[in-house]
Amino acid sequence: MKKKSVCLLVLFTLFLSAPACQAKNSGKEKVLAQVGNYKLTLKEFNDQIRSLPPQLQMAVQRNPELKKQLLDRWVQLTLMALEARKENLAAKPEVKKRIEDMTNALLAQEFMMENISNKAKVTDKEVKAYYEKHKSEFMQKEQVRARHILIKVPPNAGAKKWEEARKKALKIRAELLKGKSFSRLAEKYSDDPGSKARGGDLGYFSKGRMVPEFEKAAFALKKGEISQPVKTTFGYHIIQLEDRKPARQRSFNEVKQQIRQRLLREKQMKLKDEIVSRLKKKYPVKVNAGLLGTSSISPADSMHKNLR
Repeated sequence: MKKKSVCLLVLFTLFLSAPACQAKNSGKEKVLAQVGNYKLTLKEFNDQIRSLPPQLQMAVQRNPELKKQLLDRWVQLTLMALEARKENLAAKPEVKKRIEDMTNALLAQEFMMENISNKAKVTDKEVKAYYEKHKSEFMQKEQVRARHILIKVPPNAGAKKWEEARKKALKIRAELLKGKSFSRLAEKYSDDPGSKARGGDLGYFSKGRMVPEFEKAAFALKKGEISQPVKTTFGYHIIQLEDRKPARQRSFNEVKQQIRQRLLREKQMKLKDEIVSRLKKKYPVKVNAGLLGTSSISPADSMHKNLR
């Protein structure tokens, strides 16, 4: 529930980062909402949704109620902004500074869009050339898919607890060898909360992903084979190998979008560094980094300040 609330807060913040505008309506654009002289057209509303990160766009599309909440939030904030102007709150020094900071952030974002995002381009030829030159980066290691049942042993447990766990693991293995369902026994006995509900299924993994003892045992199994109890720092595991995928070279079509995004990020970063370097020569910049360590605000002080 807390995670959902945080996501909604981020969604509202990003969506409303563009302030309401006293835009002139030509009559052709559909007005979605109006507060005083401030209008929000359907196009502006949809454009703001499209400007959200892809994950948040998907959240809005999957949950139409979020659109209603976003619209309600726009109305509420515009109402309060109107009243804030009436009370001349924008004249307060601290508010003026924050408005200036937010304006600078918005202008910097637009500047980056115009001079970096819109100018950094990656061609199909560059993507293909990178793939041919770096094929070794796109080798998919051998993978196995396995299920396991974990009989957990508490940290710092003595030899007696370890022996009890081993005997329990052996009894479960005996049931499996008699034909009992691995999935059902995992749901019943496994102490691994991450895979228990999936019948012990760990999905596909390559070497280097699991603890060494578990990995060694899993990769040594044949398809369908059930291991002896395998001891790790977590306890004893019973492992069944579901499938095995040999190492292979990933095709160009599989990775071309990944390459394109990587090259695009590199070009954008290079372009950004060049622009910042040029701007530092154009405008005076003074940074006193030594002051960063001279004062601090405790979390409690910060909280109290925000509550005032």
